[in-house]
Amino acid sequence: MPTCVHCGKPLGGDSVLCYSCRSAGISVESVVDVDSSVRERVERYLIVASLRCADCGDIHGSVTVDGTEYTAADFGIDSVDEWELELDKEADWMREHRDDVTAALASLADEWPRSVAAVRETVL
Repeated sequence: MPTCVHCGKPLGGDSVLCYSCRSAGISVESVVDVDSSVRERVERYLIVASLRCADCGDIHGSVTVDGTEYTAADFGIDSVDEWELELDKEADWMREHRDDVTAALASLADEWPRSVAAVRETVL
């Protein structure tokens, strides 16, 4: 069961801070030291992962993050095989840098709750 990154209490949802800590005004950034380059790389992974259609399995979608729309072409991906290779490469990197990635995931959890949960379950 996941626990609050600040106080260690069990969490009821997909958050990283419990209700008490959030209510006290504690932010994830004040508790977890996140390397910005790691955060950017993990967020890139989440964007690329989101480009594959959950219904048909093809690469034909787009993802909008902070007002910027991304497509597979933005990452040089032309096929499902290339998409899978990219995700495999990045998943291997995340496993090698587990501690840094775990901190980055904590900072991305509010923006990407389902994707962060999936990374925690399937990659780490």
